[in-house]
Amino acid sequence: MEPRMELINSVLAAMTALLAAEQLDKLQEVLCIKLHDFEVQPRSTEVMITDNSAEGMLNRFIATKRLEGTAETTIRLYSPYIMGLIRALGKPLYKVDTYDIRYYLSLYKQQRQVANRTLENMRKCFSSFFGWLSDEGLIGRNPCKAIKAIKYEKTVKKPFSPEERERLKNACTNLRDLALIEFLYASGCRVSEVVRLNISDIKFHSRDVVVLGKGGKERRIYLTEVATMHLANYLAQRRDDSPALFVSRHAPHGRMGKNGIEAVLRKLGEKTGIEKVHPHRYRRTLATNLVDRGAPIQDVQQILGHADIRTTQIYLYNNPQNIRYSYEKYSA
Repeated sequence: MEPRMELINSVLAAMTALLAAEQLDKLQEVLCIKLHDFEVQPRSTEVMITDNSAEGMLNRFIATKRLEGTAETTIRLYSPYIMGLIRALGKPLYKVDTYDIRYYLSLYKQQRQVANRTLENMRKCFSSFFGWLSDEGLIGRNPCKAIKAIKYEKTVKKPFSPEERERLKNACTNLRDLALIEFLYASGCRVSEVVRLNISDIKFHSRDVVVLGKGGKERRIYLTEVATMHLANYLAQRRDDSPALFVSRHAPHGRMGKNGIEAVLRKLGEKTGIEKVHPHRYRRTLATNLVDRGAPIQDVQQILGHADIRTTQIYLYNNPQNIRYSYEKYSA
């Protein structure tokens, strides 16, 4: 039914109990005359986005990724990489083809002398963007589908050895730093997860914590007796009223951020002469130690909060001694 007639009928229905038949006929006549020159449309409660420019589509893509819980570190790569491509090609997105993207990547490498790893990160960004455009029906086909992953030399990221972990603990000059590094190892948390934790989140009796991970997903992590002891000692000597689990050592004792935690570990590395001391290496160390001691990789995946088990496999360091032991045990 035409929207104007729907409106008229709804008004008449609402007035039926109040007006006589002749009055209803008159009301209908007046409404028909008065509404003749108006366009009537039902109000839409949907958010309408009409910016179909390349920049507008990029903004919509980033908003979608943020809504899906994509890490901010990843989102920060999207805009400069994709915007650079859009401006360099200077054509509508639906006209971009596979050759355009290959040409842009080749030219980018030649002009900027970047490593293949950077190019692969760019390719992933483009693939995610054009894949989204295709799924949304904004372009006909994904031009990145035919572009294969760009190979690059992968460096082996080693975990801390037991001796290195001991040296780092001995280098701590205060209870906070000792509790911090023991917590990082025992929990396997991302530094962003540690930053958000409050004292009230710690369940000392059961030695576990519920953390908010990537994509807003909660997971339960566990603590060793040693980590719990150092954490309790640290909290017992605090005199501030901050709810944060880890705070700065100087007034006003604000919540430690990512940069603050990384700075503490960097100084410990400089003091001990151990290279590449950072929070993520403790996470890698826990994953490797758990698997080395017989933990199923599926359990390690849950502890680390990985959606894909292949990500967990990347974290693991294949100890040559373990490989030799397995060979000699199973080859005989």
